[in-house]
Amino acid sequence: MPKKLSADDVAAVIRARKILKAKGFDQNTDIKTLCEAARISRKTGYQRAQKVMQCADSKRQPVDTELEQLRAEYKVLKQQLDDVRFENEGRKVAWEIHEVDKLLAEKKSTTVKRKRKRR
Repeated sequence: MPKKLSADDVAAVIRARKILKAKGFDQNTDIKTLCEAARISRKTGYQRAQKVMQCADSKRQPVDTELEQLRAEYKVLKQQLDDVRFENEGRKVAWEIHEVDKLLAEKKSTTVKRKRKRR
C-alpha cells in the first residue's frame, strides 16, 4: 500500500500534470523522456529537482515556524475568550437571580430629572 500524501504533495502532482499537459506530454511520461526533451541528462534532472526541493524547504521552514506560533497564540486567545464568555454568562445569571434589571428600572422611574434653565 502506498504511503499517504500530504496536501502539498497532491498539489505538486496536480501542478506537474497540468504542466505536462500544457507542454504536450502524456501524464505518465517517464523521467528519461522529460530530461531528453529538456536536453539534460537524467542525473542533472534529478540534481535540479533536489535543489528545487531544498530551496522550497528552506523557504517553507520560517513559514511553518510562524504557523506553529500563530496556532499556539490562537489556542491561548481562544481559552481566554472562553473564560470571558463563561464569566459573562455567570454575571447574566446573577443579574437574573437578584433581579437587578427590575431594581434599575424602579430606580430610574423614581428619580426626577432636573432641567437646566437656558440662558
